[in-house]
Amino acid sequence: MDEQETLQQHKQILEIYGFLLQWTISGVETRALEKTASEPTKARSKGPKAKTGPNREGSWDSSAQLETALDKMSKVLKLKLARIFVTTSERDTFIGLFTKPVYYILENEARVKNTAIRMHCFRVLCISVKHHGHAFGESVQDDTSVAH
Repeated sequence: MDEQETLQQHKQILEIYGFLLQWTISGVETRALEKTASEPTKARSKGPKAKTGPNREGSWDSSAQLETALDKMSKVLKLKLARIFVTTSERDTFIGLFTKPVYYILENEARVKNTAIRMHCFRVLCISVKHHGHAFGESVQDDTSVAH
């Protein structure tokens, strides 16, 4: 019974960690996409003096933190999650906490141009497919409904 409690604790901590990573990355990427979309308009309407100043909003580059987060995601996905997440649906939901933000990152053209981030994203997706059977948009029900 002690092992079951330990596994439940690990499961809860991993779920919280996965949710927080997804929430944070989604927020950062939403902000980055908004910034990218509004840049051309701001550049034309404001003069060159508008960009000066050490505390200018939006000067923080999240690329290094994204690389770190993606690296940590890869490490978590390399764990033997089948012991912690017993059912396939639990495991798929947990894997989704890591893959959804990766797909969201890959929607940003500037992020895709960054080789380090692109490779980290691909690594997360490859581990998800190799170790956990992740296949975006594919399910067993879809296969059976086509056959009938």
